[in-house]
Amino acid sequence: MRWIVKHARAIKVGNWSIVIVLSVVAVIGVVDRYQRQRNLLLEGQQALLAHRSSWGYSTLVRQLVTHKLQQSLLLANPLPPGCLSEQYIANQQRTTTVHTEDIDELAQYTLQVPMRQVAALPSPLAPRVRLQQGSIQMTSRQLLGYSCNGHFAVIQETQTQLKPLPLPSRTAIGPAFVDALVVHVAVVHGQEPAWFVDVVFNHDEADLLPATAAGWPASSPSHRPGEERFVRTFVDPEHNLQLQFYSEPLTPSFMALFLSWNRLGLLLTGGILACLLLINWLVGHLINASVAQYQLATRDFLTGLYNRREAMALVKAELARATRKPTSLCMLMLDIDHFKRVNDTHGHDAGDEVLKFFAQLLNQTVRQQDRVARIGGEEFLLLLPDTDRAGAQAMAERVLQALRLSTLDYAGNRIGVTSSIGVTAWQGPEDSVQAMLIRSDRLLYQAKQQGRDCYVSD
Repeated sequence: MRWIVKHARAIKVGNWSIVIVLSVVAVIGVVDRYQRQRNLLLEGQQALLAHRSSWGYSTLVRQLVTHKLQQSLLLANPLPPGCLSEQYIANQQRTTTVHTEDIDELAQYTLQVPMRQVAALPSPLAPRVRLQQGSIQMTSRQLLGYSCNGHFAVIQETQTQLKPLPLPSRTAIGPAFVDALVVHVAVVHGQEPAWFVDVVFNHDEADLLPATAAGWPASSPSHRPGEERFVRTFVDPEHNLQLQFYSEPLTPSFMALFLSWNRLGLLLTGGILACLLLINWLVGHLINASVAQYQLATRDFLTGLYNRREAMALVKAELARATRKPTSLCMLMLDIDHFKRVNDTHGHDAGDEVLKFFAQLLNQTVRQQDRVARIGGEEFLLLLPDTDRAGAQAMAERVLQALRLSTLDYAGNRIGVTSSIGVTAWQGPEDSVQAMLIRSDRLLYQAKQQGRDCYVSD
């Protein structure tokens, strides 16, 4: 108990330091985990978008090559002279159907278009790229000839489709990996005006939605501070194809994802820190209660000085120290003169004020290593370690002089306080606490007989 009281402040400071250090470590750990998970998510999204954009670009280039190849095949196989018979047209339709039925991306048709609509058809040598039914469709047409009845133009149409790849399963990429991720795509092919499409990732698939130039940045897409975006440009001069990809900010609401992913760990961390705070608060209260209990057990409730019980323990400890390491030790027994007269004249409240005044003056007069105790009603004890008889006599005279120069103002009355003092010195290892108390008390009695306001030393 004494050790706890002596080091109470250090214990509380140490406990709070531990709690603060652990809290800082926990915060640093959470921030580090947040950054790591966010960077991991960003790297994963960047890798996914890089793969998808490269795949989309290479697929469009491959499809352009397919259209060019089909046109080359038609040029390499000369058509029959004159008009095209019904049998030739039917054979051509069966041939194109058989050649493309096992190819997912490619479809080829032989069409008979009324003559009045031929002028409205786009140039057969320029594949047209457009968004249709959630996929990018590329269509090219080649005029084969005219039917023998003169009513139709026979055209071979080649179509290729680019459909978004399905997303990996959520178990592979983690929850909400690409939820609400939007990528803007600008496509420029040949001399045609640029057209725009938005790739919207939802759940387990990517949807292609038509868009306009209004959603595309006015300047060249670039990274802004604090915004991670996917930006990439592909250019194929051979086929006059250019693709630009520009995403909305990646992980715009990562905090919600982080809280969702780490809910249990954050709750455990918060719970542990809360428990540490509660334990520290309880330890602080226990220490305060221990200090208060120790004060009640060792201090005089009125003056705050050591009580008789603690004074005896202090005297024994000082005697043991003086025995181990031979040194001087003195004791002063003090008694307030005419204390009963103060109580009878001014009341017991005035007597209490006199006791507190006397205790305060003693504390101001003695040295830091000296011990002051109230051992009776108006009796006090001064324990002077490392002090010889001459030093003790000087201390007694100093106390008497301080009392003579000070008065207590109480209820408009000035009360003078004097004291009688008995001074005794430790006489060696054979001396005891009880013997010193008896001697100092006898010397105090002699000071009373000599007229009070003085000291008597052995």
